[in-house]
Amino acid sequence: AQKQREQPMLSNYFKLAYRNLLSNKMVFLINIFGLSIAVGCCITVFLFLKNNWTMDDFHENGERIFIVEYAVDNDGQEQIWGSSPMPLGPALTDEFPQIERAVRTELMGGKVYLDDRVFNELVYFADPGFFDMFTFPLKMGDPQVLNEPNAVILSANFAEKYFNDENPMGKNIIVVIDNQHKRIFTVKGVAEKFPENIGFGFDILTGFNTLASIRPDAQTDWTQPARGTFVQLRQPEDVQILAKNMGKFVSLHNAVNDDVQIQSFVFDNLRHPNDEAYQVYRRPFEASHPLLTVMFSLIALLMMALSCFNYINISLGLAGKRLKEIGVRKVMGGKKIQLIAQFMSENLLLCLLALIAGLALTEGVFAPMLNARMVTKISLSFVDDPWLWYFLTGLLALTGVASGAYPAFYLSSLQPVSIFRGQSLFKRKSLLTRIFLTIQFVLAFCTVIIGVVLVFASDYWENLPWGYRPEQTLVVRLDQPENYPFLKTEAERNPYVLRTAGAMNQIGESLNRDNVFFDETKFEVVRFDVSAGYFETMGLRLSSGRFFDEDRQFEDADAVVINQTFAEARDWTAPLGQQFRADDKTYTVIGVVDDFKILGSAATRPVVFYSADAAKLAYLVIRYESGAGTRVEQFMKSAWQGLYPEIPFSYFHQKLVFENFYENFDRAASSFRYIAGLALVIACLGLFGLASQNYASHLKEVSIRKVLGASVKDIVFLSNRMFLFILAIASIVATTVCFSGIQLLLSEVKEFTGTMELGIAPYILANALVFLTAFIAISSQTYKLARISPATTLRDE
Repeated sequence: AQKQREQPMLSNYFKLAYRNLLSNKMVFLINIFGLSIAVGCCITVFLFLKNNWTMDDFHENGERIFIVEYAVDNDGQEQIWGSSPMPLGPALTDEFPQIERAVRTELMGGKVYLDDRVFNELVYFADPGFFDMFTFPLKMGDPQVLNEPNAVILSANFAEKYFNDENPMGKNIIVVIDNQHKRIFTVKGVAEKFPENIGFGFDILTGFNTLASIRPDAQTDWTQPARGTFVQLRQPEDVQILAKNMGKFVSLHNAVNDDVQIQSFVFDNLRHPNDEAYQVYRRPFEASHPLLTVMFSLIALLMMALSCFNYINISLGLAGKRLKEIGVRKVMGGKKIQLIAQFMSENLLLCLLALIAGLALTEGVFAPMLNARMVTKISLSFVDDPWLWYFLTGLLALTGVASGAYPAFYLSSLQPVSIFRGQSLFKRKSLLTRIFLTIQFVLAFCTVIIGVVLVFASDYWENLPWGYRPEQTLVVRLDQPENYPFLKTEAERNPYVLRTAGAMNQIGESLNRDNVFFDETKFEVVRFDVSAGYFETMGLRLSSGRFFDEDRQFEDADAVVINQTFAEARDWTAPLGQQFRADDKTYTVIGVVDDFKILGSAATRPVVFYSADAAKLAYLVIRYESGAGTRVEQFMKSAWQGLYPEIPFSYFHQKLVFENFYENFDRAASSFRYIAGLALVIACLGLFGLASQNYASHLKEVSIRKVLGASVKDIVFLSNRMFLFILAIASIVATTVCFSGIQLLLSEVKEFTGTMELGIAPYILANALVFLTAFIAISSQTYKLARISPATTLRDE
């Protein structure tokens, strides 16, 4: 009987909830909007974090696969490297019976020529056991083709991207590896589509026999690194045996490599990487930075907190419309628990609708937005993801309780006597409500400030001086170094061409890190190998000394040109004539150039220019007359097609070399601008809710003030002074926190961002945006207060 009574009562709660929601359509839409955004953000963050936490879990042997890394001493600090000596994998297999198999991988840049198109791609090399170790099923072909020379296996994405609906099997593709080695590969396999939670994969995969034809001595050379060495153990706990008995291989390496002295080898599990895996240099695949998890979690919490505060404020603001209902139900015998159940059922229904809307937002807006900006791809899958169901259930319950508990308990505690006497039930100085709103706006101010700072940073970097003349410069990528003399001769025949030069690696296109040595001290630099005339062609400015000279090639073979940052890092006041060791040779500094832009940001690096071997040049750099870019480009294209009709012409204009950097940064910045905009809108909805409450509680006071002669200006100020105070406090707190945090962050990442002085402009602009939006949010309620008629309000008093 008790259950029979409870069922219609529960049904009645939801019927009343449905009617009450429809009776306040505007409030209903505002609440749905705020909560659905927060729910959508939470679902998106959950999908992203789940991908991170389950990264590479799909590999069946994942628990038994370990990456072999090594540790070195770098000025007293332990530094972990993810690469390992090339012969290490086979040597470990011979030494330890605990190892079932070892697989090495290598990675090199390549230009893919397909019909008349050119693509820059990464070419992966792997030992034949790659597909036995890792779970990468093939849609077409046989994994054993890794034993065949010049055979490649493509990813499903690569095959679809370049062959569309055609069957790629048996097709030939031309690949120039490392700007030097031309190979004609035959497609003999296509992988199934990779799972979303993949940490590393491949687009073009070929066997180690192909690498052996490019670097024939590397297989047995302990000074040559492989990008990754993986071992599959018979039992995961066997890794302790390996770790304790690696001294032999440390000695083997150190005996032949004086430049890199390994202290120990380290093993990192594929499924459960070490906490500091993100700090490993040249890891075979990137590990997620823990700050990424923290940042995304904070975004989700921020949105949820803002939305719940909104709901609380708006619910309290509009409770005045339901006071008589509460009083009557209590007089008629209604219990507090019944009123709580009524309010919570209304809130649960609202949260359920917000959950549905949030799922739609995730699928249609947030997930595609994240996928466009991150390497990790996410999607909703209800069929094979029980964790998603658990999360959605928990999110619904948490949202319902967090947003509805305070209004439900507060409103149900009101006494009928107080209600019918018309006593003020919402204290003007409600500390909790003000704290809620202040926190909302601190968070809103912070997100907007960060969003504006990112915009200013992007603009600052794009407008930095380059340190050379990128305009009027065409760079031709060479298919083979042998192309250089022919194309240089052709270019110099054009009347619009002013100068030409060659390079093994080009500023902005490649960043070749290298080490130079001062006695036993290692010093990391960025290396460029260029021909004589390169500095003049690029427009680099000479600070002291001289450039390379074609008439002094023998002398310049042991000479280098450095930049100002190099000289300053070594505390050289007179850098000319200084010497260092590299490539088993001693080099002498003959010139110093002003610092120039080698990254898209303002960061500088110590740079060394070496005189390039003419037989290894990979770029032809052409300076042309102003306004002649298109004509020179067409001329060089015709010259190329005349010399090499079967290979597409590949080139770029130097002034566009950092476009990818700026586009990627702008994508990241735009993501945060969206978050900042959403946070600001949600916070202003909360302000609107409090303004509604303020409007309801100040009707009689304002009417009396009007009767006594108060002006509209006075009424506007009096009714909004609390909001102005809250905004002022939030602005001061947020600006102080953001300014301190951003300055600290810039000092920590100075190596990547360089010196960047943003000034106070972004903070002023961000504060103005928030204040303006807040003013718009409360203006409608302020207008109502200013326009009320005292006669209407006071006629029943």
